Amino acid sequence: MKEKVSIEKGSVQETLMLPLFGRYKANKRYPRLFKDTTAKTIIDRIDYDIEQADMGKGPQLVYGMRQDITERMARRFLNEHPDALVINIGCGLDTIFDHIDNGRCRFANVDFPEVIEFRTRLFEHRDRTVNIGMDANDHNWMDFVGYNEGDSVFIMSCGVLFYFQREDVQRLIDAIGRRFPGAVMCFDYENAKMLERSNRAVRKTGNKGAYMPFSMEDGKKEIMAFSDTVESVTVLERLPEDYNCIPLFFRWYFKRCLGTGSMTFAEVRFKG
Repeated sequence: MKEKVSIEKGSVQETLMLPLFGRYKANKRYPRLFKDTTAKTIIDRIDYDIEQADMGKGPQLVYGMRQDITERMARRFLNEHPDALVINIGCGLDTIFDHIDNGRCRFANVDFPEVIEFRTRLFEHRDRTVNIGMDANDHNWMDFVGYNEGDSVFIMSCGVLFYFQREDVQRLIDAIGRRFPGAVMCFDYENAKMLERSNRAVRKTGNKGAYMPFSMEDGKKEIMAFSDTVESVTVLERLPEDYNCIPLFFRWYFKRCLGTGSMTFAEVRFKG
């Protein structure tokens, strides 16, 4: 059993509490829908008043949905490519690998060195997993994920690209397409109006340094223009049917967000 880990107020580690606690609360409220039971285990290993990270029911659902949709996309890919390499860009304290591991695939976590160091203190060591402490904009991380020519690759990035500059997102997508031909990448994004709301919500938590600049108005068109390595882009336009268990207002709200593209997910397929 790992000893409890302390975190400092205002630290990078403290910002990781928001999605972690959000997923935990979403799982607690809607256990039929969200299955992030690992979040509670990680919370119990942290010496911190986690209730400070409570942003309310709406953000809790967003954090839960963000991981759930990503897991569904990853499982679909692994059903076709069970020996795939799965890369998590900006992994934070994500618990996705605990839920999608089929016993054959390999995992690579990529995040800033201080985040990876914090993560390794909280998570048990896993076989077939490598942790890479690097800035995702330093594309040399691609040298350390364990990729071999011909590998099937699935790349996820949950709630991360918002914090990138547009040109950095473009360079990252182009680099992925050239380094991992035939790969599939999924990430979430918002349009400019929704992103401003998100920035206001984060500022209300007292975190004034976590500004999010990246947004898209027409995800499919814009991503296709980022790189000639992109073969196709699919944008999520509707909620899965089992989301009918969440309250009516939130069902309406998220359906509207997906339908208008104000908050949604992109699945990018690269040319082989």
